[in-house]
Amino acid sequence: MCNMYVVVETWTPKPAFFAADEEARNDLFIGIQEAMKQLADIGFVTLGWGRVEPAAQPVSYEWFAVWQAPSREQADAFLGGVERSGWYTYFEQSNVVGELRPADAVIAEHLALEAEVK
Repeated sequence: MCNMYVVVETWTPKPAFFAADEEARNDLFIGIQEAMKQLADIGFVTLGWGRVEPAAQPVSYEWFAVWQAPSREQADAFLGGVERSGWYTYFEQSNVVGELRPADAVIAEHLALEAEVK
């Protein structure tokens, strides 16, 4: 699983989204769909979008999308494109970017953190 980056976006509509007219909202999502086609051409994979379901540890966001990025640099460029699209005008959002690695490697890092605290 080396060199596979993921981008996880979580968002909730802002009042500006609800205040926008139908044309503005449609234009926003048409632009997003066009960008998704361009992203696919450079190796981005849309793993899926969804609505956050109730969980034992609730979060304040209602929607999410998960992407596979070819590199950290392309993940950063993707998030820059999200910002330029005007998305953040309409949605409160939190993003996570990281390289997928084996669970054993991440567990070892956690255990090392515990050792540093002692």
